[in-house]
Amino acid sequence: MPEQLYLSAALAVYGETFLTRGPSVSQQKPEPLQVGPPARDGNQTVIQHARSTLPACHGSHEAAAQPVAAGHGRGGWIAVSSVAAASFALVLSQFVMVAVLPDVMEQFDVSAGRAGLALVLPGLLAAVAAPVLTLAFGQLDRRVALWGLTAIIAVSDVIAALAPNFGTLMVARLVLGGAIGAFWTMGVGVGRRLVAPTQVTRATSLVMAGISAGTVVSLPLGNIVAQYWGWRSALAAASVLSVSVLLVQLRTLPRMPAAGTLHAGDVFGLLHRPKVRVGLLLSALLFFGHFGAYTFVSSFLTDQARFSATTVGGLLLLYGVAGFVGNFAAGATLDRSLPATLGTAAAVLAASVLVLGQWHSQHAAVVALFLWGIGYGAIPISLQTYMMRGTTAEGGLALFVTVSQLSLATGSFVGGLFVDRFGLRADYTVFALPAVVAVLIAATRLRRHTQGSAVSRPDVQSA
Repeated sequence: MPEQLYLSAALAVYGETFLTRGPSVSQQKPEPLQVGPPARDGNQTVIQHARSTLPACHGSHEAAAQPVAAGHGRGGWIAVSSVAAASFALVLSQFVMVAVLPDVMEQFDVSAGRAGLALVLPGLLAAVAAPVLTLAFGQLDRRVALWGLTAIIAVSDVIAALAPNFGTLMVARLVLGGAIGAFWTMGVGVGRRLVAPTQVTRATSLVMAGISAGTVVSLPLGNIVAQYWGWRSALAAASVLSVSVLLVQLRTLPRMPAAGTLHAGDVFGLLHRPKVRVGLLLSALLFFGHFGAYTFVSSFLTDQARFSATTVGGLLLLYGVAGFVGNFAAGATLDRSLPATLGTAAAVLAASVLVLGQWHSQHAAVVALFLWGIGYGAIPISLQTYMMRGTTAEGGLALFVTVSQLSLATGSFVGGLFVDRFGLRADYTVFALPAVVAVLIAATRLRRHTQGSAVSRPDVQSA
């Protein structure tokens, strides 16, 4: 059972998927642009004219915090692809450790509990690093920040591959955890600076597709490499991938100057907004409920549904593919209705977990697991899109990463306690309830907060 907890903690680092998704384009139609200068009837007229012609001018910091678009066209999509490749490399680096963990335990003669820290601590550090590094990198060109984060991923893999002892390996994993928190805050949000405003959601979906792809292939790939060339070779291969991605980014990413100084109030001050609090509440509910159940999915499929260990591996692969589908499905519908997209995803997740908890037939389990993957695959991109609407984007993402990381870690831990006391079936029934509550919130308060809200469109300027 502890092995399942550690595996889930590793999955948690990504939000699987994780996390970490970009803003949607404005759903409001701007008022017609006034021809000629405004009438000279005082400051109030000037203010009203600015409000009618500049969608960014609403909120104390929003206008200043909106970034300037750095690229568009074919070059912009190549740059987005390089960021997606970085997200894939980040997920691969984390999941490779899951694949080689038994070899690491044998190599360094450590217990399962101690080895599990290599998976749990990076996620916890990511929760702290998200707001801290966002503030620390506030005035840094986002191109330089992404170069640095991709390089850190490569360095952490190299240190882990060469680690002479378990302590050095832990240092490498903590370095990776810092990169995780910063990347999901800054890396995911750059999509709107690389493509036209009408293509922002698609660009964010592409970045998040790197997460889904990494989730699907990293475990079997890590197992194959470790089996033939050893666990250190698997980590070395991950570092080679990260270096390759960095070389591509050096050639493709345009300048993305910081929009302005980001202060602590620009991040934590968002907590005073009811809209932001609703988004964080939804994040806490959905990540807590999902990982409270998903932590023990392998045990559930073997103990309750009676699948063989080999079949379970194939089913988890199916789940990963379903998450990939859900991610792109949400990307296609978020611009039409964010509340409907998120509410539907939460409802599918809740229904799937409830079905698994109540019916243990293999056919029902396969269908429910596939739908669960689709539902959860749509949730992170929906939540991150909501958190970036009408706020300083990186500030909203920083809070989202912190809350989601803490919630999924708590869900895994509480789920373990619940399974030990009441069993797997009760765990799946109870941990579907947070998603049910999230559906109700999405249908009421979320819809109210999204009516009339929009992402400010950045001005287009060549790098």
